[in-house]
Amino acid sequence: MYNDAIASTGTILSVDLNQVIPNIRMRLPSLTRTEQSIAENFLKPHFLHKSTSIKEVAERLGVSTALIVKVSKKLGFSGFKQLKDALNAQHESETFLPNEQLQPDDSCEQIITKVLQNSINALTEILNFVDANMVSAAADAIVKAKNIELYAVGGSTIICDDFQHKLLRFGIRASVPRDRHLMLMSASVLTPEDVVLVVSHSGQTVDLMDAVRAAKQTGATIISITNNYHAELSQLSNYPLYAPASPEPLLGKNGTARLVKLAMIDSLYATIAGKIPETVAENLEKTTKAVDILHR
Repeated sequence: MYNDAIASTGTILSVDLNQVIPNIRMRLPSLTRTEQSIAENFLKPHFLHKSTSIKEVAERLGVSTALIVKVSKKLGFSGFKQLKDALNAQHESETFLPNEQLQPDDSCEQIITKVLQNSINALTEILNFVDANMVSAAADAIVKAKNIELYAVGGSTIICDDFQHKLLRFGIRASVPRDRHLMLMSASVLTPEDVVLVVSHSGQTVDLMDAVRAAKQTGATIISITNNYHAELSQLSNYPLYAPASPEPLLGKNGTARLVKLAMIDSLYATIAGKIPETVAENLEKTTKAVDILHR
């Protein structure tokens, strides 16, 4: 079993067996397209065996052995051998269940099984990966904030909508600016007493980053939920929360990625509730009564 320790250089000296694959996934966005393609092959359960040589991998992928070594190091390992050994150790662990990709001839039953099993895998993965101290610190910042802004674009916007709704049930008001102009205006009038929570799978969406940089300049606290260790968003965040997910387009970044971010939001929401129980109990009663008239 590897220990959970990451050097300040970003190189994985040793890592918990359950964290090898999510650590690799969260480094994918920082790679070139060719490098990403190589790394995605590494993640396939039967691609690397204990006896697989670096020359064999290079020939199979049509690249140089030097590039294989380079990608291995970019993924946080000392070289190809350490990467191969770590992946094989995880694949052979009793708790490991590989994600399943949909096939053109899958039946409805097979599709449902794959979708739900991948969802279970994703939640298990983030459970092994989440930094509880970071979640607690982010919750403290939100509880103490004068104003709370929630930034996202595209499919991530619904995650901010969900969090806004949850916070309002506690009596905590938050805003979700709907476009780039509104986010920039919102960021320009923030203060060090305010908090911005940013949700972005890539951590490098242009529309978001302009507003995040502006918010950072005001001294506001930045909380982020992303899948990218090396993104500028992670570097600018006071409290970066990581939600690793498969890059696979159908069931990955458009499926389980949203699921794990919602799970992170739920964890943050419940942590907030534990920090202000009296306020939460009082306001939950008020907000529940307010909508009771609609349930008849």
